[in-house]
Amino acid sequence: MKSVWNALFLCMAFCLCACVDEDVSRGNVALRIGDYDRAISNYSKALDQDPGHRDARYGLALAYYAVAENHEKLKSPTLEFWERAVQEFEILARVDESGSFNGNYSNSLFYLARATLSKNGRTDVVPLLDRSIQLDSLNFFSMNLKALLLDHRGQTEDARKIFVYILAKEPKFSSAYVNLGNTYWNEGDVESAWDIWSMGHEALPEDRVLAHWTQVAEDSLKVLVQSGKL
Repeated sequence: MKSVWNALFLCMAFCLCACVDEDVSRGNVALRIGDYDRAISNYSKALDQDPGHRDARYGLALAYYAVAENHEKLKSPTLEFWERAVQEFEILARVDESGSFNGNYSNSLFYLARATLSKNGRTDVVPLLDRSIQLDSLNFFSMNLKALLLDHRGQTEDARKIFVYILAKEPKFSSAYVNLGNTYWNEGDVESAWDIWSMGHEALPEDRVLAHWTQVAEDSLKVLVQSGKL
């Protein structure tokens, strides 16, 4: 009798495993062709049967990530979807400690921080950005946003250190040039602002924002020279 029960148990386990794999496979196909609702549905079915299924959890996280990205392109509210993507990545990190998905996890935290600020600009999202940077030390978008927030808090020197670090690692990161120059411009240090913006303009001659602010600073320097203030 015991052997019968063992055989029955093995049969049920095999069927369960097969059903889960089929759901994940359907989810993968749906995700690949951009049918995100169906992808979410199939991954969720798989997770109902096996909450620790790594591929199903990763697929679900990617599906919510893709949905949020689509809403970004359409300029629709994204907070709910980025929250869900981050939630799935958090669970995935407990299932799979390899860190193979840290880039996407880090990006989802950046977008969550940005979406949170869009809804309520007073929310402290620096912890989200710190976690993002911890996961991916080259996530310059998270660093840039963190530096902007620090500057707005009056921690300008800390912000400048981050902008300088970004540019040392990625000399063509235009926003860091713009934002670093702004920290000097806002203090009335036109020379330093021009130094930064012109350096950025030289590195990125096609960037219209840097070209504009370089010219603005240059014109201001001419006025200061003509007026004898410089």
